[in-house]
Amino acid sequence: MYEQRLGHIPPSSYWRDDVLNEEMARIFKPSWLCVAFTDDLSSDRDFVTCEIAGHSIVVQNFKGVLKAFRNVCSHRFSRIQTEPCGNRPLTCPYHGWSYDAEGRPHGIPQNAAAFGLSEEDRTALALSAYELEVCGRFVFVRMQPGGPGLRDFLGRIYDDLVHFTEVCPKQISRTTLEWEVNWKIGMENAAEGYHTRMIHRDSLDPTLQDDLLVETIEDHTVFYRSLTQKTQKWWDHVARVVHMQVSDRFPKSVNWVIFPNIVILATHGASFVFQTFEPVSALRFRFKSTYWMADSRSGAATDIIARNLAEFSERVMGEDHGVCTLVQAGVQDVPTERPPLLGEPEGRIAHFQKAYARRMEVVI
Repeated sequence: MYEQRLGHIPPSSYWRDDVLNEEMARIFKPSWLCVAFTDDLSSDRDFVTCEIAGHSIVVQNFKGVLKAFRNVCSHRFSRIQTEPCGNRPLTCPYHGWSYDAEGRPHGIPQNAAAFGLSEEDRTALALSAYELEVCGRFVFVRMQPGGPGLRDFLGRIYDDLVHFTEVCPKQISRTTLEWEVNWKIGMENAAEGYHTRMIHRDSLDPTLQDDLLVETIEDHTVFYRSLTQKTQKWWDHVARVVHMQVSDRFPKSVNWVIFPNIVILATHGASFVFQTFEPVSALRFRFKSTYWMADSRSGAATDIIARNLAEFSERVMGEDHGVCTLVQAGVQDVPTERPPLLGEPEGRIAHFQKAYARRMEVVI
């Protein structure tokens, strides 16, 4: 009977380098990935970089127009933008080649004497360009063209992202960490609430009731859990004290998993956490978590609440990090290629693994 509860990803797929190479080709390049926020790209020359398994993407503001390229100079292949974000032209730091909004090298030092490149040559040497779409404050890029547009890819989650962009304008924390864990372990941990009673017994678990409603939206999932009466009263009190303009659209605790590597958490229509799980190698991923809060009128009190929420979030992340490292050690020591056993509360992991397996086909 237990065979009916088996997942779809064997243990070795959580540490093999060749699997990560195939994931890049079959999952990450064809998918819409959130790589930036418009908050960081509001001015001319603003840029943001994002790296997926050694593949660097740069999003650059060209006089109000956002463009995405592979972050590799056409000349001698240096990285062009070398920081996570900033404000400077799209100019290579090695020899000073500068690129325009079409990715063409429009500024080449000593071109006439050193290269003699024509306009046709410049076009041929343009940077690899990527599709880019914006949903609310979220900037999505797709490296491999083709397939559904962003709205179709996200389904009704598209409107949810727009909604929370409007409702939660105040950024209260931003965290970037690297965990020595395969990215899928991080995603699967975030997708289920079965572990909260053990791992978050003194943090997250006391804030949530046991009811759980799961909704599937193509390859994505959403689950809803009611807040405990004590937690509900705390949020109601906070909203009154700081005149917080909460949304009544999501009064519970809501958790979205957007395939392949995004997790979103919202609480009481008043806070919104956006997380991405970006593979660095087969045994490491970059975890980015950004926390927003609903608009309010009370400065000092709001700042205290924001600090408390950020500290609570960091505590939960630390607890998750600890158990994920245990799972990583385990999958590298399993004597069999049997997939994990997934119970009813872990149905979202099964949904994630099915979407993954369809794309990976015979590779795993």
